[in-house]
Parts: sequence; C-alpha cells; structure tokens
Amino acid sequence: MFFIGIWLSAFGTYSVSFWFFSFATSLNAFFFFCFFLCKNICWFSPQQGTKQVTIKAMFLMQLVKIYTFNPKNQINEFDVFVLCKGLNSGKPLEKPCPNSFVVACKNQEEKDFYTTLLFGLWKIKHFYPYHTGSVIPFIRISDFKQIVKEQANRVSIKPQDFIEDVHKFKLIERKQKQIYEQMALLNDVKRALIYRHFHSKR
Repeated sequence: MFFIGIWLSAFGTYSVSFWFFSFATSLNAFFFFCFFLCKNICWFSPQQGTKQVTIKAMFLMQLVKIYTFNPKNQINEFDVFVLCKGLNSGKPLEKPCPNSFVVACKNQEEKDFYTTLLFGLWKIKHFYPYHTGSVIPFIRISDFKQIVKEQANRVSIKPQDFIEDVHKFKLIERKQKQIYEQMALLNDVKRALIYRHFHSKR
C-alpha cells in the first residue's frame, strides 16, 4: 500500500484517470474493429436486408454432385433431372427418365439455381456443340459436369443479379403457363362453335 501511495502521488489522479480513459478507448476501438471485420465477412447489405445471401449465391454451386440416373437409386425431392440423350440433351426435366443425369441438390435454393441455369443453357443451345453420336446424339457426363461448373462460376461473378433474374424467370414462367391455359380454352371454344353445326339435331 505504501508503494502504491507513492506511485499515485508521483503521477497524480489525473494520470490515473487518463490511463483508464485510454484503456476504455482502446477497448471500444477493438470491439468496433471486430464488428467491422464480421460485417465484411458476412457481406451484409442494408438493401438486401439479410446477411449471407451473397455468400449463399456465391458458393451454391461448389459442392453439387452430378451422376447418371439409376431407377434403383432413391430420388431426393431436391434432385434436378436433365435429359442426356437426343436433340434436347441438357434440358431440365420434371421427372427422371432412363436417359437422364441427376444434379443432386441439398435444398430448394440449389434446386432453383440449377433448374434455371440449365434451362437457360438449354434455351440458348449451349449444349449443342457437345452433342456426340452418329445416330442419336447424346452428351457425355464429363462434358456436362464441366459445362455446369464453368457456367455456375461465371454466374457467381454477379450472384445478386442472377438471384433477381431467377425471380423474374419464375414470374414469366407462371404467366406463360396461364397464357397456354387460356389458349387451350380458346381452342376448345373454337372447336365447339364449328362442331355444333355438324352434330346438331334437326
């Protein structure tokens, strides 16, 4: 206690108060740095209103498994089936068939990502140069894996733009389905208008 008293008297109460203030300031700066670091790691964006959405989009395509469909294997609800034989090779399917690949996704987000990616590639005939076979064309699974990997990585350059386009794609697809249904009804009406003239009772 004697030495502490000498030390305090030598530096004065002002020095002790200043020391505590400096320590508190450094501690606050440290916590701020930690918060800023975590914020940047999570890539938080106020406009998106959520964390890790960009991370999810960036690494969505990294661990996906692709293999040839086998009816003996169990089907997962998040699997994406892709036609691998014929002129429409690369087209995503609603149900599996003997000539198809399986893109084994882990959740609905991955399934939406790959379904949209593959549909876009099929629509622009991106798989066509990779067709092989003299009679019935098909695509090799090695080529298919390489294409999917390259295009998924390319999309990941602007992941948020792709996520927004996926949403737009779904809206357009839903509207397109409604139009097809309306056209089918109109065709039925046209047939009914003509049909009654030939099968009406006189």
